[in-house]
Amino acid sequence: MSDQQLIGLLEKYLQGNCTAAEKAALEAWYEGYRAAVPADGEPASPNLLAVYHDITGRLKKEGDWVETPVRTLAHRWWCIAAAVLVLVTAVGIWKYYPRPARQLALDTDEGIRKQATLADGTEVWMNVGSHLRYPANMDKSREVYLQGEAFFAVTKNDAQPFIIHTDDMQVQVLGTRFNVKAYTGDESLEATLVEGRIAIAHEEHMLNLAAGEKLTLRKKTASFQQPPGSRVLDWGDRIAIVEKMALATERDNTGELVWMDNKLAFKDKSFPELVRLMSRWYNRKIILTDTFPADYRFKGTFKKETVEEVLNALQITADFKYTVKGDSIFLHH
Repeated sequence: MSDQQLIGLLEKYLQGNCTAAEKAALEAWYEGYRAAVPADGEPASPNLLAVYHDITGRLKKEGDWVETPVRTLAHRWWCIAAAVLVLVTAVGIWKYYPRPARQLALDTDEGIRKQATLADGTEVWMNVGSHLRYPANMDKSREVYLQGEAFFAVTKNDAQPFIIHTDDMQVQVLGTRFNVKAYTGDESLEATLVEGRIAIAHEEHMLNLAAGEKLTLRKKTASFQQPPGSRVLDWGDRIAIVEKMALATERDNTGELVWMDNKLAFKDKSFPELVRLMSRWYNRKIILTDTFPADYRFKGTFKKETVEEVLNALQITADFKYTVKGDSIFLHH
């Protein structure tokens, strides 16, 4: 980098106009220029005036520096000095303080599902409208953050637990296969264990699930029917429902996992819950224009049916009508 380029970059840096490439070049230059680190481990404070005189002195010798009026020169010097000071601070923080691990993201739009393998070998199947954030390097941390629904086949590592964070629930495992459903705005969160064991926590509450068990965390304000044979726990602002599912070694043996085979399945869903589920599944805007009775509960499994065909099937058991306007569907009671 030439001295003229350096001065130009310093001024652009101060004004916040550097591109990412220019910023990287400037930081690389400062790393080479910076004073040696003293014995106490603290970075030396640069002599900004020396930096300035060093640059301009060499430019004068080469005939590339034109003297300017004192006021303009002083202004230019302070611009350069301030830019170097900001750069020193930025590079110093970057170099001498711990930096968070680089994060990657896996997203699915509504109507789209996908599968991926994480750095530790864990396989993840993402349902529609979901977001997963995870470390690029999982040697030191296997903590991920989920919004939506995903099935995990976690690579076993006794020394490094795999932890899933959602808005209201944390799941910790060493190595197992399970499904987590935690869409923002839904009335309930779910975790279904296929094999192994998982620990689930909500605030100060915690329990371990065994293979074939499902946990549902429902808001206390939402009505529900207790499944036969299930147990209900009071978890503060949530009701925790633990029920035994058919032990599934194949995902199509349980309604909790049929979405992985591109099947839309639901059980004991209210109209508002069903609308959110179908909107995500079909990537269509479905709107309730009336208040529907709370005892309207739905169950069903569909694979290739269109959204209109599903609504027609539901009309057999519930009294409602719908109107299609463009890409939106309006439900009337």
